[in-house]
Order: sequence, then C-alpha cells, then structure tokens
Amino acid sequence: MKNRKRFLLLLLFTFLLSVLSACSKEIAKKPLEVYSYENIEDKIVIENDKYKFCFFPETTHFNIENKSTRQIWYSNPQNTGEQGGLTDELESTLTIRYNTESGSKTMMSNYGYSIKKSNYTYEVLDNGIKVNYTIGNVNKIYYVPRAVPESRFLEFFNRMSKSVQNQIHMSYRIYDINDLRKNDDKDKLIATYPDIVNEPIYVMMDSTPEYLIKMAEEKFAEVGYGPEDYEIDAARYSSETSQDVPVFNISIIYELKDDGFEVSIPLKQIEYKKEYPIVEVRPLPFFGAGGTVDDGFILVPDGSGGIINFNNQKQSQNSYISNLYGWDYALNRKALIDETRVNMPIFGISRNGASFICVLEEGSSYGFLEADVSGGSNEYNYCCANYNLIHSEVMDISAKSDRTIRMFEEELPDEIIRQKYIFVDDDDYVSMATKYRKYLMDRFPQLTKRTESDLPVAVEIIGAIDRTKHYLGMPTRQPYELTSYKEAENMIKELKEAGFTDLSVKYKGWFNDGVLHKPPNKVKHISELGSKKDLISLAAYASEHKVNLYLSASFQFVYNNSLFDNFISVRDGAKHVNRKVVELVPYNPIYYGKTDYLYTYHLARPSYYLKNLDNYANEIVGLGVKNIALEDIGMILSSDFNRKSLVSREKAMKLQMNKLSQLAGEGYNILIHSGNMYAVPYADMIVDLNLATKGYNIIDEEIPFYEIVLHGLVSYTGSPINLSPNYERNLLKTIETGAGLYFSFMDADIFDLQDSRYTNYFSSDYNQWKEKAAILYNEMKSNFGHLFNQFIIDHQKLASDVYMTEYEDGTRIIVNYGEKSYIHKGTEIPAKDYTVEGGK
Repeated sequence: MKNRKRFLLLLLFTFLLSVLSACSKEIAKKPLEVYSYENIEDKIVIENDKYKFCFFPETTHFNIENKSTRQIWYSNPQNTGEQGGLTDELESTLTIRYNTESGSKTMMSNYGYSIKKSNYTYEVLDNGIKVNYTIGNVNKIYYVPRAVPESRFLEFFNRMSKSVQNQIHMSYRIYDINDLRKNDDKDKLIATYPDIVNEPIYVMMDSTPEYLIKMAEEKFAEVGYGPEDYEIDAARYSSETSQDVPVFNISIIYELKDDGFEVSIPLKQIEYKKEYPIVEVRPLPFFGAGGTVDDGFILVPDGSGGIINFNNQKQSQNSYISNLYGWDYALNRKALIDETRVNMPIFGISRNGASFICVLEEGSSYGFLEADVSGGSNEYNYCCANYNLIHSEVMDISAKSDRTIRMFEEELPDEIIRQKYIFVDDDDYVSMATKYRKYLMDRFPQLTKRTESDLPVAVEIIGAIDRTKHYLGMPTRQPYELTSYKEAENMIKELKEAGFTDLSVKYKGWFNDGVLHKPPNKVKHISELGSKKDLISLAAYASEHKVNLYLSASFQFVYNNSLFDNFISVRDGAKHVNRKVVELVPYNPIYYGKTDYLYTYHLARPSYYLKNLDNYANEIVGLGVKNIALEDIGMILSSDFNRKSLVSREKAMKLQMNKLSQLAGEGYNILIHSGNMYAVPYADMIVDLNLATKGYNIIDEEIPFYEIVLHGLVSYTGSPINLSPNYERNLLKTIETGAGLYFSFMDADIFDLQDSRYTNYFSSDYNQWKEKAAILYNEMKSNFGHLFNQFIIDHQKLASDVYMTEYEDGTRIIVNYGEKSYIHKGTEIPAKDYTVEGGK
C-alpha cells in the first residue's frame, strides 16, 4: 500500500513539473518589448575636468572632446552619405549577428534596424548615458486594439466621449458576417477571425496614418487600455502573431571617466527569441575611424604588436582577424591551418596627432579583433572588438540517420562586456604602450617596477619522454630517459660555474611517466630518471645556489589516463555544447587534418584541474620546491559547456586568476608560457613570449609593443634560442625587444629522439651547446645586464630593417636585420648585428 502511495505521489510530482515546465515555456515566448524613441532633447552634454561627452538622441551618436588639445573623437565617421549600401553599417554604434538551426549567420546593424525606425530609448545617468535598442524588422508598437470582437472593443469605446468616439471610429472597419462587401472573402475572414461567426469584428485599417494611431493610443489609455490588454488582444488571432522575425533588445552604457570613457553591455539584459540566438555583438565598430584624407595607423596586438598604416593600399589583402587568448578547446574544429592568438586584450588608433587605446576589461575571453583599411570593406580605416556570445555545436540525432541538428547554449551568462577607451595626447605607439603599462600597474598593484637588474635566463631541461618498448612481444609506451635527476643537477652546476646568475630552470617530464604525463593529482617520480632521493638532492642544490627550479606540469589537458588514476572522462572531462565529452587529437602540419592514429587526450573541467593544481602545489613542497611551471594555464583558456555546471570562458579565466593569485599569495613562484595578459600579474617569469607577429600581409610594421609594456616589470623570454629555425633572427629579436635568454636542453644524444613524437627537440643536446650558451650569456650580460629594471622609453625604425630601442638611462641599442651594413651617426653596424651606445 505504501509503495502505491509513493508511486501516486511520484506521478503527481512529475505532472506538476511538466505543468511548471510548460508554463516556463509560455513565459519564454512572451513578446519582446519594443523600445520607442520620443524626441525630447537636441543634445545632452556630460563633462568632467578633462573631457566633454556630447550625445545626440536623434541618432544616438556621440563625440568626446579633449578639453586641453581640442581633439574630438567621433562614435561614427562623418558625412557617410556617399557610401551607398554601406551607410547603415557605418552609422551604427552596434552590430549583431544571429544564427539559425542551419548554422548560417546574419548581421544586423542598429542603425538600419533600430535607429532609423526610432525603436530605442535612452536614460541619462550620473556620468553617462544608457541606450536601449530594439534591433529587428519590426514596426513601432502602439497599444491600441488592432483586431477584436465588438464586445471587447465596446468595453473601452463606450467609456469615451462622443467627439473622441467619432475620431476613433474613422480608423476602424467593422466586419459583420451578415453584412459583407462583395469583394470580401468570407471563408478567409472566418479563418482569420473565428469570432466573426458570433459577433462583428473591429479591425484597424492598414491605411490608418501614424498620427491617428498615436492619438488612438492616447485615448484608449485614458479609458484604461494598456500593454497587458494589448498583449491579450494581439494573441487572440493567429494572423496578428504569425510573423516570426528575429528581434533583439540590447542595451549599451557609456560612462565618462577621468582618462576617457567606458562602454558596457550587460549580457543578462539582452533579450532574443530562442529560434534566433544572438551569436556575436560588436560595439562601436567605427569609433575613431580614419578616412582617406586622415593620417594615422591602427595598433593591433598581434604577437608583440603590429602597425597597420592608414590607406596603405592593401585593400586586396584579407582584413585582420585574430582571437583573444587563442582557441577555446571546448569548441570543435575539423582542421587547423593556423592558430591565431592575441595575448593582449587591447587595440588602438592614432589619427591626426592624437591616439587612444581600447582595453577589453570584461568579456575579453569572448573577443576577437577585426581591422581593415580604406578600400577594403568600406572607405575607412578602422579597428574594433567582436564578442562571441551564444555558442553552438552540431549534434547527431540518431545513429541510423545522417540528419544532424545544431544545438545552442541555453542562455547568456550573467556577465558584462566592458571596453575602456583611454586617450593619449601623443600619436606614437611608445606613448600608447606607456599609457597601457600605467593602466596595468594601477589595476594590478602587484605589478611594480623591479629594483635590481640582471640578465634573466630560462633553461628548459627535458627529463623523460614516452617511447614504445616491447614486453613479451607486446608494444607499450614507457618512460625513456633524456636527462636524469643527477644529470639535471650537474647541468645546473656547470651553468653556475660558467657564470649564470639570474637562472631559472624549468624541469619538464620529471614525473608521472614523462612529458605527456598522467594527471598531476599525485606526484610520482620516474624510476628511469633516478630515485626520489636524487630528486630531493636536485631541489636542495638549486635552492642553495639561488637557482629558481620550476617543476613543470600540464593541468588542463589529461594525457595517458588509465583505470588507476582519478580521471573519469564522463565525470571530469569538459563537454562540448552538444553534450559530448571533449576528446582532442593532434593536427597534421601537412594536410591540417586530425591525426587520430597518434594519440588522444582530454580537456579537463576547471574544477578538476584547479583541484589538481592545489594537490600538485602541496606535493612539490614536500620535495623542497615552491616554484611551479605551468605548461598551459596562462596560455590555454577554454570553456566547459556541461549543462549541469556550465563554466563560461570568462568564468574559467577568473577562476584561473583567483588560483594564481592564491598561489602567489602563499609564496609560490610561477612561470607561464606565452603570456595571456590576465595571468601576467601573478607570474615571475614568462617564456615563449612572441617577439614578432604572425606576418599578416595587411600589417606594415611589427613593433615590440608588448615588450615595452612589460620591460622592467616582469622577466620574459622568447622561444628557446637553440630550437629556433632562424637562430640569427631570434637572437636579434631578443636583443631588440629586451628579452632574456631561453634554452632547451637534454643530456641525451639527438639520435634518442628518432622514431619518437619529440623530434621538436632536434637541437637540445646540452653537450653541443653549453660552451656557445656560456659565451652568448656573458656577452649579453655585459651589454644588457644593467637594463632589466628599466622601462623602454623609445623605439624607432631608423631605416629599412634597422631599429633602435632606448632605455631610461639613455642606453640605445640599434639592431640591423638587413643584408648590408648601416651607418648610424658615423658608427657602422654590420649586417645582421647590433651595437650599443650611450647609458651607463
């Protein structure tokens, strides 16, 4: 009997859940409010001591004037009437893209689909403006009954005065089934207005002018007719609600600040129809854009930094597009041709003697940058940020069918997109970098100028790799020694004896079976490399001789997991939008496709890998080490689309930042790769920093923008100099950009790498490099060792392939990349060489 009662209660509970679910679906289908602009003011002015912000309600455009220089920056290009079909986009302060189930993207501009239709409102804030746009092919909604039965119409009509009734009556036609006109289609009327069989229907005529509709709205409102009544009546007949068009409500906030202004978009306030998810948003696409008669350049943060000159006649080249922080590995891709990556969430424009930088403060992890020159997509030189919003993935719906559907994220996160525009009175990239450095130091107090100077050197030591070994005729992957614990200790001894002082050693492949190690929730030394006692001896020697020994590990990617570790893919693996567990494979550099036959690995959930990071940090302390080299955190940033515990990319970034801050606060030293800016404030050393650009054809000059920002704050290096395909250029780039030295060494012969996955270490033989490394180190320490606590104050291109970098004490380093010597102030700089002057 008890079981029966429980069963009935379960059925009742299930029924209630289904009812609630149905109700929630009905709520979700509630029509979006359509914003409507009423002309109230001609211009709104907000100002502080430095800037004056002028907002024009009729277009929602604005401009900002620098009071000291009289420089004016415009939200949109001026006089765009000659741009033909491009005018709507150029006049927009916001563009969006939405998607459909088929995966096709469609762009809408807020000028053509909102401002021209007056479908917007605005609010004046304490120090800014909030503008609310309805973007879509919709007309303004007036709260009047469009088609209702006679009894419903008279409910309000009879409350009006006779004179008002006469005015209202002119806008309606009465359809009476017993008194139709000859050209009326009776069957169609019954299908459209089923109530007509019982009573006449009042229908507002399509030819009614807007001023009469507006008057009718006022009169109906006076007798109690409002938005709720309108929604009831609009839903009465299918013909009134059958039009299914994409419509979006989105708000943008402008706030004036002491050094510029901020632009914010609250994601949770964006409204859209589920059938048309919003997948991209692009705020202020043409702010500060330069025309064909303007002088200036666009600053893009590609690699170390790039300059795109205005009107450079490269309109036939592809526009510049690059992802912030690289690829999100929770998103699928079938091939990999080139990995676009931007480490700095910033871009800038210099125009006619002044400039600005735009910092992506919130939501940067969703961003990708776009830039183009006049003659490309339009007649303007522009740069802006786009943001990916709702993500999607194709899902197979049946193993017996080749049909697929596209699955989208359920909703937008409760987050904000925020861009900060900081104005710079000068028009050079060094001033822009200096302004960005000050911004970072103000935002992250832990970024302080170094007090001591020495040439920073990072040495990567490769411990063990995995290779195929045969046991009882069966092939298995086993650790293979390249540099044992004792050999690593001896290597450090020799480097110290050679004079290396500011030395950081990153020991890679030292635990859990090697470079592609098992999950680091536990730390197990590799017997092929020696005993645990040997490992502790290595750590003790490094500590005693003031060598920063960084023990390296990968946390986000899980390799070689087995039944005996703590990683269960369905539980601990990140998921795609289509609910599949993220399973990754390497890509072939020749045909760019997946190489499934090599190996597979997983992307872990943030909660899993951050817990492992805690365990790892605790375990290495037991070895006498508090230095962690992060192979992926600080370089790789990915979402987890698990519907039960979704972690957006932005949330993952903040979780990583919090963990890095915690570790730094507990006294750990941290080494990161590549240098995504959100991780830099917590890092003691950055390796593999890109000292050049990707070489996009649209870029005119590569500049050390990132290095100008960081020099004197954080130690950094480029890629391992001995692994570079162009050693000479790598060395000159290291010198030009003020980077430290980076080597990758192993104590094994290069032939030990044959038939392995690790031929990238083709030039890591320590015994072949140690003498050359010592000579290079001593030369660079003598020339540059005194500069690493100084800011870079100038950088110039003196001639083709000749560049000058200047430091605070007056030291100037001139690098000649050319094939011929260069004469500078009477001094000859040989081809592919450098000289140092001034300073000291």
